[in-house]
Amino acid sequence: MHPILFWYGGEPHATYSVLVPLGYLAGVLWLRAQLKHHGAAPAELWGMIFTVLAGGLLGGKLGFFIVEWRDFVADPLAMIREWNTGWVFWFGLLMGILAGFAYQWWHNRRYRPRAYLPVADYCVTALAIGHIFGRLGCLMEGCCHGRPTTMPWGIIFTDPACSVMDPLKGVPLHPTQLYEAFGEALAAFVLIRVVLPGTRAGKYRYGTAFFGYLLYYSFLRFLGECFRGDDRGVFLSPILSPSQWTSVFSAIVVGIILWKRGVTERDPEHRSMFTDGKP
Repeated sequence: MHPILFWYGGEPHATYSVLVPLGYLAGVLWLRAQLKHHGAAPAELWGMIFTVLAGGLLGGKLGFFIVEWRDFVADPLAMIREWNTGWVFWFGLLMGILAGFAYQWWHNRRYRPRAYLPVADYCVTALAIGHIFGRLGCLMEGCCHGRPTTMPWGIIFTDPACSVMDPLKGVPLHPTQLYEAFGEALAAFVLIRVVLPGTRAGKYRYGTAFFGYLLYYSFLRFLGECFRGDDRGVFLSPILSPSQWTSVFSAIVVGIILWKRGVTERDPEHRSMFTDGKP
């Protein structure tokens, strides 16, 4: 595709490193525009956003180190120096969620999951919006590429600077980046047009969008991994990739939570994460 967007000062600047921040910006701006719905105070909202983003970035890099630790034995600092690629979404998502809970505890000095969920519903929607840009960045970079295919929509990578392995350059590959980008676009559309309005109208409980997205993404990622052609790492067995094992675990846990709590019984009052139950 187009891994290098431009050159400046004799140094290349990757398309990936531009699209990913644009994704973060798009998600944050959308979240900011929804203040009237989730009721978070603007100052505390920005604190939460920065905390979650920091947790996501740290988790994504840490996950890559855990999965590909063999590549960093000789030079561990290489993981920090390279920021164009080398992220594990599942780890970033988990660390972002934990960072959000940590921020809530620090701000309110107590753990109140019901107060967290109204904002979390909107945060995962912002995440889906931002992830669309992220996967388009992967497409430009050539990372997260698919395996060879004879389907007419196969994509051929030829740029020497792309992340596709040399044996697969010039070979039609599954556009797995577009598969996931489309899946995230569909998730964002359903959340924005159906689930969130239904939650505001009292049709769905707070947390339905949050847990529903996690369940949906578990299936989306598991299926997408079946078409991946890059190094997926090994965990427990070579049958499933680490991301597929994580997707299975997530689907089971979130599925149980949704089954236990239901989706149609609304909480008796809107509980803001930041204002101790007062909008």
